[in-house]
Amino acid sequence: MSPEFQIGGFTEAVVIVRSETPHLACWIDVGGWELRRHGTVDPRLLCGWGFPQAHGEEWLIGHPGLHSGFVRLIRLENAGPQVDMRPDDQCWDVGGIFDLNVRVHDMQRQSAALRGQQWSGASPPVQWDFGSLTVKEWLVRGPDNVRLALIERVAPPLTGMSHLKGLGPVFNSSLIVDDLEAAQQFWSGTLGFKNYVSFDLEHFPPGPNVFGVPANLSSQVGLQLHILHPEGRNDGSIEIVRVPGARGLDWSETCRPPNFGMASLRFPVQGIAALAQHLTEHRCAPVMPVVTTSLAPYGDVRMLAVRAPGGAWIEFYEPFV
Repeated sequence: MSPEFQIGGFTEAVVIVRSETPHLACWIDVGGWELRRHGTVDPRLLCGWGFPQAHGEEWLIGHPGLHSGFVRLIRLENAGPQVDMRPDDQCWDVGGIFDLNVRVHDMQRQSAALRGQQWSGASPPVQWDFGSLTVKEWLVRGPDNVRLALIERVAPPLTGMSHLKGLGPVFNSSLIVDDLEAAQQFWSGTLGFKNYVSFDLEHFPPGPNVFGVPANLSSQVGLQLHILHPEGRNDGSIEIVRVPGARGLDWSETCRPPNFGMASLRFPVQGIAALAQHLTEHRCAPVMPVVTTSLAPYGDVRMLAVRAPGGAWIEFYEPFV
């Protein structure tokens, strides 16, 4: 039987920050984005997160002319102790949200601009073959341990993207996990996401690689991943990743509000009550039961949160009709 709920690809990523200033400089000054909203965080959401005494300020930013792929910056006060979600992490460390993927047309220009804002990469931009695609990719980290994957398509040429400015919208997000089967069971089995692409690299080739694995160890480290989306597309999709041969730290426990960093991905849903029941029946009970909150630009919404395998805090919201 078909479930009584329907999920869409994520429309925004939530980032909890110490200061909004360097993040706005990245997305607006370098990326060409625009500010969509600046205001206070609804106290009902903070209560749902478990911090009724807290108050917050938020900045919703997005690529001009587009209505998804947003980033929502949140700065909290009086939320109790706040630590980094993935402090001093390596690319193969497990836990939470690893990166936010954006497309660029000119990697050289964008990487230089971000370095000018004191962002730095795991390695210099690397050209590599991703299945049938050839791309240039740069994993770059900035304030509050926010990591972006800048991706420039080399071949075949990317079509329908001529309107994109410096940094495109967030279209995909990677989650590093230690149990790829459990993660796939959650996203595909429980939530019904469809596979967009699977990729299995037995080991990184000699020379530079996007993860910054030392060249003398690259033959011992591989890459396994699945990109998943409710409709099998690469637009608001998630990418579950395992890095066999490289064992790092596990940051799963710290990857949740109110800690600093990439806090959540937000997916629209129709039938949120049915989704909550479905998650509970599949032993994935929400960590934040359904709450009502205001979420611009959608108005009042019902929202719940769940922890995915690997600890990522995932939120689903349903606007009131």
